[in-house]
Amino acid sequence: MNTFFTAFWTIFLAELGDKTQLAIISLTAAKHKPLNIWLGATIAFCILNLLAVSAGGLLTKFLPEEYLKY
Repeated sequence: MNTFFTAFWTIFLAELGDKTQLAIISLTAAKHKPLNIWLGATIAFCILNLLAVSAGGLLTKFLPEEYLKY
């Protein structure tokens, strides 16, 4: 669970006020469809994170951990 909370808080704090969040706020204000926009943004974020985790998993198979720390 420690890894889960580390990942959660790192992403949560890093994403506060970023361009994606501001774009979602603007889109919601313009379209007045908050549920649809939330679903689209959530699914897109999940897919992007799945790709990132997959890429990270592959990197650990080909590169030693000491190189990844840099």
